[in-house]
Amino acid sequence: MIDSREGFEEYLRDFNTGNFSEFVDKYYAKDAIFEKTGYTIHGSDHLIDHFSHTLSSVVKEEITLINYLEKNGLVAAELQIQLTAIADGFYIKQRKKGDVEVFYDTGFYNIQDGKIVHARVYRRFTDKNTVDLKKRYYEPMALEH
Repeated sequence: MIDSREGFEEYLRDFNTGNFSEFVDKYYAKDAIFEKTGYTIHGSDHLIDHFSHTLSSVVKEEITLINYLEKNGLVAAELQIQLTAIADGFYIKQRKKGDVEVFYDTGFYNIQDGKIVHARVYRRFTDKNTVDLKKRYYEPMALEH
């Protein structure tokens, strides 16, 4: 599960499959609470609906894990998010098909019995002065190998 860096990377790969029913059932408790900037989702069924309809009808997310910490059932992760609009519509803001936006999320995930019971995710939008952490920390390593 997500209580290791490798497990969290698997979590992100599973998210990216788009099979949100299977994804949520695998990683979230039935009564999970998911808090994200601007809204709170109660229960795994509502979370499946959010990922399947609100999110995926407008954008495709590409998520890169930047930093990861775990202690006593609490996971903290810093993520770089790239949203690509797959249709005109609203997700966080109005989007036109083809628009790309990059920002960062930091999430805190409480784990019980191998499932997420509570997630709190905070967002930082980027501007021209934002350091691209993916390029800074991961692309140089790829060039060295």
